[in-house]
Amino acid sequence: MKKLFIYGFGYTAQKLVDSFGNDFSSIIGSTRNMENINYRNKSFELIDNFQVSDYLLNSDFSHILVSSPPDIKGDPFYLNFRKFIKNSKNILWFGYLSATNVYGDHNGKYVDETSKTIPSTQKGKNRLLAENQWLSFCEEMNIPIHIFRLAGIYGQDRNIIKKVTDQKLINFEKKSQYFSRIYIDDLINILRLSMLKPNPFSIYNIADDFPSNITDVIEYVCQQINIPVPSKVNYLNDNTINKNESFFSENKRVNNKLIKNEFKIELKYPSYRDGYKELIAKKI
Repeated sequence: MKKLFIYGFGYTAQKLVDSFGNDFSSIIGSTRNMENINYRNKSFELIDNFQVSDYLLNSDFSHILVSSPPDIKGDPFYLNFRKFIKNSKNILWFGYLSATNVYGDHNGKYVDETSKTIPSTQKGKNRLLAENQWLSFCEEMNIPIHIFRLAGIYGQDRNIIKKVTDQKLINFEKKSQYFSRIYIDDLINILRLSMLKPNPFSIYNIADDFPSNITDVIEYVCQQINIPVPSKVNYLNDNTINKNESFFSENKRVNNKLIKNEFKIELKYPSYRDGYKELIAKKI
């Protein structure tokens, strides 16, 4: 039977586990904040990061997903635990969740998986370092890695509706600035399809069809819940933000054609309008 190990049990990992039926005989998730996670699933076990090495030594995992954020040294799972999977012969699928900030600034142009990776923020540089660590290691060890460059994730329990309703979201305006995003359900579907049909050493952009300005999203949400749109604040004139590390410092649109062509899918939520319309209707 297939066994799944998830390093970094956060929002995406929980939604992924929720989507599984009898796909795995067991699922192990690790976290450094066990006291902050209240989650139960009959085929799932949550462990502390201090227990990871024991589980990797004593369990024969067929699937491994790494979803923890890297730091300036790279990915913590790579740095601390790669030796425990070095000689594994039974890994069918290895997934690493990266981010589209590895591309850096492309002046609003579209980027695909072959575009230059020129991150300017420290978070983007950390992500690119982690990607390269895993690609080099997995190529040497012949481990079937798949890298997913995620746009901004939103969905149930992770969206701007409450902040907009409570008037706690600043409506920053920066002309010709684009952001890409992905609804959590579409992301989970893509990860599952990749697990079912592995294509080792692939890199995928995970984003919807409609890059847009953040003010467009705020205005749409306000329209749907019938509240006034917050006054716009010129981003360039605001001195409260670290301009070098802000997500406004990089401008690009993310091309998602590869996932559509390879997995033969149509996104359930192809734009923020589709996603937020459902979230507002269901009050989630």
